Amino acid sequence: MGAKIYVIKLKQILRVLISIIAVAAIIAVVSCLVKKADKPTFSPGVYTSSIILHNSPVNVEVEVSKHAIENIRILDLSETQAVFYPLFSTAADDVIQKILDEQSCDITVDGDFAVTGGIIADAVENALEQARN
Repeated sequence: MGAKIYVIKLKQILRVLISIIAVAAIIAVVSCLVKKADKPTFSPGVYTSSIILHNSPVNVEVEVSKHAIENIRILDLSETQAVFYPLFSTAADDVIQKILDEQSCDITVDGDFAVTGGIIADAVENALEQARN
């Protein structure tokens, strides 16, 4: 059996290279569009929502930039509320950190703080609804 000689034309190589580059460019553009669509868009500012504890409101303040949750604070927690709900501050700290880390209110809350954490996450979500464009 003799050696086979393959003749490859320069035009064929260029067509294949151009096709590969075009496909890569299309994939890159689609990828950028999908990533941009995944980011939430907010009107930058500070928004509040309320939680009722022991017949008094506790405000949840959420600060957002155009595409991120920047800060969340619990305001107006009275001494009476702190006595009646001793784990509220601990639960709030845990939930706030998870929301900031995930940049979403769709988080898993530990069993010890499931109810309180859910209430806080709902209040943050209500504030974020105000901030959404």
